Amino acid sequence: TMVQQIGHAIATESRAHGTDMILGPLLGVARDPRWGRMEETFGEDTHLVSEIGLAMVKGLQGGDVSRPDAVVSEPKHFAVHPAPEAGSNTGPVNMGERAIRSVYLPTFEKAVKQGGALGIMAAYHEIDGVPSVDNHWLLTDILRKDWGFKGMVVSDLGAIKMSLENH
Repeated sequence: TMVQQIGHAIATESRAHGTDMILGPLLGVARDPRWGRMEETFGEDTHLVSEIGLAMVKGLQGGDVSRPDAVVSEPKHFAVHPAPEAGSNTGPVNMGERAIRSVYLPTFEKAVKQGGALGIMAAYHEIDGVPSVDNHWLLTDILRKDWGFKGMVVSDLGAIKMSLENH
């Protein structure tokens, strides 16, 4: 696909400059126009975001990240980042598990299971009072156990500090 070709071009140029990992793609499903980062997303439809995200991950990683035209893809922001209360970028997310599993997790699941994404960025907000960087349910039960993720999880900018000081 064209998106996969774009991912491959990004990977090729990035590796030529010495970069081994891309902080993306952003796989959040954005439905609240008050959220100030709408332009970073692939849209409001879970299926569309999943397919574009999968193509980007495949294009970036190329099936073998040791190649000189491939990089580690690190989908972000895991998870439910574009749905904070009142549209505030770092605001808490209070949402039921059904909505999380049916709307927001499939984009990441496809990137991990079908795309083989080797990185994930844990978001800095909290879900139902639990910071994403400390969320055992998200990072261990779902990501590692249910999906079989073997890669690395990195925190979003300041997420660890926010977990200690703000949440």
